[in-house]
Amino acid sequence: MITKLSNSHLQRYVLAGQAEVGLSKAALATNALRSTALEVEAHPMKWAEYVARRGDWVFDRVGVALDTAADRLAVQGALPRWIANAWTQEQDLGISRHGFDDGQACLCCMYMPTGKSKDEHQLVAEELGMPEAHDEVKTRLQTNTGVPNEFVARVGTAMAVPFGPLAAFVGQPLRSFYQQAICGGLVFQLSDGSRLVRTVVPMAFQSALAGIMLAADLVKHSAGFPMSRTTSTTAPPLVLTSMIRKPKIPAAAASAAMRISFPPTG
Repeated sequence: MITKLSNSHLQRYVLAGQAEVGLSKAALATNALRSTALEVEAHPMKWAEYVARRGDWVFDRVGVALDTAADRLAVQGALPRWIANAWTQEQDLGISRHGFDDGQACLCCMYMPTGKSKDEHQLVAEELGMPEAHDEVKTRLQTNTGVPNEFVARVGTAMAVPFGPLAAFVGQPLRSFYQQAICGGLVFQLSDGSRLVRTVVPMAFQSALAGIMLAADLVKHSAGFPMSRTTSTTAPPLVLTSMIRKPKIPAAAASAAMRISFPPTG
């Protein structure tokens, strides 16, 4: 992973505070685990680069907590012997388990497209207010080059917000600019809420709980403990909120809060 922490991460990163802004996620995890008995080796790079540098394709187990389906498919493409995959989304959070030859669904099966959808560069161009610039956006996303002054100014004009607060993003990769200015809510703030942007923000505990579930399965698998026979375990966050507020909720209701699913094998 090469992403650095920003203010927009603090709402859901329980290990991070204001002092950690600007720190890479790999370094944050390394620092947090330094006082444990675990031997931690950080690799602040993308998965493809890590696989290329590693020199072999033998992965006994891989824990996945990525943002996009494409990144998850890339991990599955390396054919690990076992994968634990954690996610959060609007309606639930959960974890899925995928063995190389267990007869159940692989990680790709969890993210099969259900219809035609726009490419990432088209969505980003639209949310920057410049749908006509989708080819330029595609190139900048692919090359990861810094956005020039002129590009940032065009975004400010298209979004009807002042250039000044956006000037700090000049020279940063487009993805970073997009994540902080659009996803991070800066444009929404600068427009006093008049410029609507598509933003999905998980509840504060969702990411932490998904991470705990992922860590638990990794520990169980590495220790040789019996693993769940289910491919996927999901938990509706609104039901969990009720459970947190009412710790004496009946056992039957608590059991019903967990939904077990069996995706098609593949």
